[in-house]
Amino acid sequence: MSTWLDTGRRWLGTVGDLLWPPVCATCSRLLPLVEAASPAEAGPPPSAHFCPDCLAEVEMLPEAACPACARPLYNSPGAHLCGDCLAAPPPYHTARSAAVYQGPVGHSIALLKYHGQLHQVRALADLARPALDGLLSHGRLESDAAPPDAVVPLPLSPKRLMERGFNQASLLARALFRSRPEMIDEKLLIRTSDGRHHQAALSRDERRKAIRGCFAVPAPEAVKGARLILFDDVLTTGATAGEAARVLLEAGAARVDLATVARTVLSSWR
Repeated sequence: MSTWLDTGRRWLGTVGDLLWPPVCATCSRLLPLVEAASPAEAGPPPSAHFCPDCLAEVEMLPEAACPACARPLYNSPGAHLCGDCLAAPPPYHTARSAAVYQGPVGHSIALLKYHGQLHQVRALADLARPALDGLLSHGRLESDAAPPDAVVPLPLSPKRLMERGFNQASLLARALFRSRPEMIDEKLLIRTSDGRHHQAALSRDERRKAIRGCFAVPAPEAVKGARLILFDDVLTTGATAGEAARVLLEAGAARVDLATVARTVLSSWR
């Protein structure tokens, strides 16, 4: 039965590609046909979504990174805490990001969030999957950590959710965890407001103050003693994710880790 189903899926995929040829997620250039992966496989490669020119501009984060904030350590032979995290550790235990938030990755995320191009979800998820393999295959960010009890997409405020029509963090998490949908729990954390607007122009400390009090845990008993992975599309200063993690920990969560598709990288870090 499974052979017939797989054959049918491949046939339908071929017909679909002929009727609607695949194009690059960010520049719309026609792409060569890539055979779709079977349901048992991890998923198609990034080349199934991005043209060679755009893919060449994608910068994946190096393995050497601060385990607490995912800051890349370009001039270091291995991972260690960065100076900022030594001075002021973030509330979340560890952080992991896949790609640098720039070029085609930044454009793809913008097309998803601000232009409603939902097909970007699959492109970003397949791009990030190899870098987040430990999270996906073992359900944890560190090899010695116990598997999490749930993955919590960073929520949007009711106003922002109504304006956008979807939560990109939730869509990306579900695409990455499509074989384990039971891990996604969007009820553990809610966002009550957006805080001060125009946070992009604020410093990290100013962002922390601006976002204070914007998250809540509706049912603290549901998170008590739980090991959670907070998931978002982009990690910038970490202020928003840090506040969400702080609220979850204060509600009784045993541990909160952070995973994102992309991370902002300052030129001074290189």
